Amino acid sequence: MADRGDQQEQPRPESRHLLAQSSGRAFGGALLFALPLLMTMEIWGLGLSIPRYRLALLLVATVLLVVFLSQHFGAGMPGVGWPGYLADAGVAFVMAAVAAALVLGVLTVIEPLQDWQDALSITGLAMLPAAVGASFARSQLGMGGRRTPTTTYGGELLLMAAGAVVFAANIAPTEEVVLLAAGIDPWHPVVLVVLCLLLMHGFVYWVGFRGQEPAVGGVLRSFLTLTVVGYAIALAMSAYLLWTFGRFDGVGPAMAVTQAVVLALPASLGAAAARLIL
Repeated sequence: MADRGDQQEQPRPESRHLLAQSSGRAFGGALLFALPLLMTMEIWGLGLSIPRYRLALLLVATVLLVVFLSQHFGAGMPGVGWPGYLADAGVAFVMAAVAAALVLGVLTVIEPLQDWQDALSITGLAMLPAAVGASFARSQLGMGGRRTPTTTYGGELLLMAAGAVVFAANIAPTEEVVLLAAGIDPWHPVVLVVLCLLLMHGFVYWVGFRGQEPAVGGVLRSFLTLTVVGYAIALAMSAYLLWTFGRFDGVGPAMAVTQAVVLALPASLGAAAARLIL
C-alpha cells in the first residue's frame, strides 16, 4: 500500500514532458519577441545609465502585466486561482530572464561574473518584451492545453496593452524616434494619429486577416470603444517607455508629445495585431 501511495505522488512522465515543452516554448517566445532589442546598441548604454527607480518601475510593470496575461490567457487550467497564475507567470519570467541573459552573454554584451550589477541592469531592460513573448508562447501549450481566453472588455484592453508594449519596447530605446520627431512638420503628428486609427481598425475588422473579428455593436461603436481606446493605450505605453528611457529629459511638452505619437505608430499596430493572434 505504501509503495502504491509513493507511486501516486510521483510526477507523471506526461506532466514532466508537458512542463519541459511549455518552458521551451516560453524560452523560444522570449527570443522571438526580444531579440531585436537585445541586439540594439542603445539598450546596452541605457542599461548602464538609466536611473534605478525607473528600471525598478519597469520591472514591476512587467511583472504585473505578465501576471494579468497569465490570468486571462495563460497556460494554467481554469480554476487554479492566483497561485496558479503566479506560478505560470513565474515560469514565463524566469525563462525570459534566462533567454535574455544567455543571448547577451554569448554576444559579450554582459559579463555577469565580472560585473553582475551592470549585467542585471541591461538584462532588466530587455525583460518587458521577453517576458510578454514568453507568456504568449507558453499560453499556446500549457499543462492542460491552451485555456480559452476571457473575452471581457478589460481582457481586450489588456491584450492591446501587451501588444503595444512589445512593439514599442523594441523601438523606444533607439535614436530614430527622436530624430523622426525632430524632423517632421507640426501637422504631421495629426496625420500620424489618423493613420494609426485607420490601420488599427482596418487590421482587426476590414482586411480579412485570419482571426478578424466582427464589429460588435456596429462600426462606430467598435471604433470608439476599442480602436480609439486602444490607440490611447498605445500612446500611453509609448509615452511611458520614452520617459523610462530618458527621451523626455530636457525636452518641451510639444516635442514629448510628438515623440510619443511617432512611437505610437508601431505600438498601435502591435495593439491591433495582439487582438488578432490571441
